[in-house]
Amino acid sequence: NVAAKSGAATRGNPLLGKWTALFELPPFERIKPAHFRPAIDKGIETHKAEVEKILSNTATPTFANTIAALEGAGRAMDRVRTIYEVFSGTMSSPAVQAVEREMAPKLAALADRIFQNEKLFARIEAVYGTRESSGLTPEQQRLVWLDYTNFVRAGAKLDGPAKKRLSEINQ
Repeated sequence: NVAAKSGAATRGNPLLGKWTALFELPPFERIKPAHFRPAIDKGIETHKAEVEKILSNTATPTFANTIAALEGAGRAMDRVRTIYEVFSGTMSSPAVQAVEREMAPKLAALADRIFQNEKLFARIEAVYGTRESSGLTPEQQRLVWLDYTNFVRAGAKLDGPAKKRLSEINQ
């Protein structure tokens, strides 16, 4: 049973629990390289589900249901990834490097899945096209511009074969 195995792998994982230290600092002393695989896998799964929720929204794309929703998606993944990057950047060991070799293609595939998603980009593009006339604050307009620009830079406007090639390079 996949769910049972996933539960066993994540139970007691300090990356997935609530951080109760001052300023909600992670419990670095308890984190081991073996904790990253299940935590990243769980983060990827959660992030995909959050993006899917945005994509399943049939309402006209707005700042709230597209840009703000996208901004909120992936928070759990970001939390794990921040600690993962601390380990991989400053506490690298053969065990951490082994995790990096396995997780780097998965993380690249997740980014490509999001940035190259035509339906998601169409929603962002719709909000981008009306950003100046829709009553958004300057900060919201800036966020819309950043999302649109980042998606374009990550390949959202490429054709199918070019997107596939970019994904191969990224992974």
